[in-house]
Amino acid sequence: MNKKQVAFLSVISLSLSLPLIPATATVKAGAKCTKTGTKSVAGNKTFTCVKSGKKLVWNKGVSKSTATKSTPVPVPVPAEFASSRTSDPALFLDDKPCRIIDGDPVTTHMTAGFPIPNGRIDMKKGANIQVIGVDFIDKKAGNGSPQDQNKYISSATEKFWVSQSTVPVKINWKWHPDWVTMPNPIKSYNMGGSFFEGKFNPGIYFQFARNIISQTDEKIDFNSINLLIILFPKGIQNDEIGTFVVHTQDTYFTNEGGINNLIMAGGDYATVETYIHEFGHALGLTDIRDTTNLGNQKSDGMYFDTMNNQNYPELLVWHRFLLGFLEPTQIHCLSDSNESTHWLHPVAKNTKELKGLVIPLNSTEAIIVESRRAINYDEKLKSRSDLIGAVVYTLDSKVPYRRTPVRVVRVLKNQESVLSNGYKISVIESGDFGDVVKVEKVS
Repeated sequence: MNKKQVAFLSVISLSLSLPLIPATATVKAGAKCTKTGTKSVAGNKTFTCVKSGKKLVWNKGVSKSTATKSTPVPVPVPAEFASSRTSDPALFLDDKPCRIIDGDPVTTHMTAGFPIPNGRIDMKKGANIQVIGVDFIDKKAGNGSPQDQNKYISSATEKFWVSQSTVPVKINWKWHPDWVTMPNPIKSYNMGGSFFEGKFNPGIYFQFARNIISQTDEKIDFNSINLLIILFPKGIQNDEIGTFVVHTQDTYFTNEGGINNLIMAGGDYATVETYIHEFGHALGLTDIRDTTNLGNQKSDGMYFDTMNNQNYPELLVWHRFLLGFLEPTQIHCLSDSNESTHWLHPVAKNTKELKGLVIPLNSTEAIIVESRRAINYDEKLKSRSDLIGAVVYTLDSKVPYRRTPVRVVRVLKNQESVLSNGYKISVIESGDFGDVVKVEKVS
């Protein structure tokens, strides 16, 4: 028998030897206990001895009717970092205190806080997208249907957004088979001029979209459609159609009902990355960068997320929580001041384990911690080792539109800590597996 087998059998022996002590009158949630992992049955509940701060106490217990659905026991940290043990997950699963409300006084139909505004797409119910290709007598699309020419865009957009959710989501595409040819030259529709140069005339674009709907309404069944995409041939220049439009502030009416979200892919920057970003607005997410100067936008203290930039586009844990992309067990809500320890798995990793924790400060502010690694859509982080680690950032949903409501406090490496808003946040173990983070309330 080799050493690995001995170690393995030792772990089995240890797990089998954990005692289940008989119920006593003193066993109740919060009462003192003597050995971590010990269980006790009292009434209809099984209590587990857990570490809370520096004390050993009985947890809230699990009723027999729900014991098979969850396992509220201390989660052992893998062997390579066995010096640490995480706190009982069951203590942090009530996420109501962490549903930070939207405090922005400007109504934009996009949000940094709960709830997602009415009319936005809920991907759990399904994004139902109608795509219409439009060309012009002097700007023909050439060979291939709208779907043939743009399938790579829809595929990439779907792949990204489906990958960001742990819970099942779906995107349904409907393509109008033929190009709708406008009878006049492209420049006659007065849609030239870049948005970033302040030359965007929204009314002209929105009326153009309504014109396309009126021309196709008898041919297309718009029933259940919650996003309309109007796209144009490749090679459109900014002086012809100068702006990539996403419109969530109005309703576009069809014979079958209203559509609350519009994307019109104009300009020479109608790239896959732009589609991915603008689709986020149709879900209800706001930009998380400083866009007060359209021609010179800045990260404004946030470096991650497709709603900020194209380099490290994996969604923040906060955005996943806001959109309902996380299982209930994947977010921890720290609503009391007790010391606790949490194993955060990388947000970009395909796992149903814990992704992040939220510390509510008040109804509109919070501290959020998540783990970033150079994998999947964050692969470019390989060149930015300073951005790899446990990311501590703040949320202030009162920050007005065009400024970022989320700012990075610090990206923590192993054995590093930071103070923020009365909390000390430390990384006590770190590796490819993510980060083990300890949270302490300080005066």
